[in-house]
Amino acid sequence: MTYIDFYFNVENKFNKIHEILEKEIFRKRKIYISVSDLNSAELLSDFLYTASVTSFLPHMIGNYEERASIHIDWEHKSVSDDFMVNLKPDISSFFSRYLRLIELVSNDEEDKKKARDRLKFYRDRGYEIKLIDATKVNLISE
Repeated sequence: MTYIDFYFNVENKFNKIHEILEKEIFRKRKIYISVSDLNSAELLSDFLYTASVTSFLPHMIGNYEERASIHIDWEHKSVSDDFMVNLKPDISSFFSRYLRLIELVSNDEEDKKKARDRLKFYRDRGYEIKLIDATKVNLISE
């Protein structure tokens, strides 16, 4: 069954993703990041290239290749079933194939509303959900 982590009060989703990715890459995870479109994928990719001077997070957009640890896509072409980060406002129809799903929720009211709908959907289907206040957690020290 998929384990779901909801990070709420996320001030900057890209910063939180970077924090999560650094931890999970160290654990040798294969990570799929679901975005809305090519533009969103390129924005995230650009951020990952420039976010840290001391570390590089190897990733690819589209055309999944097994050797990439991080795959960013909007059409679900991933062959991995390890770890998924959902940046779309809706529920991915394939989320249940992953061992772990991360949902990030900002302080924007529309984002919160859509996240509550996703949370209700997952709860109604019996998924184990962990709610994490992003203002009170530092993933690097976990």
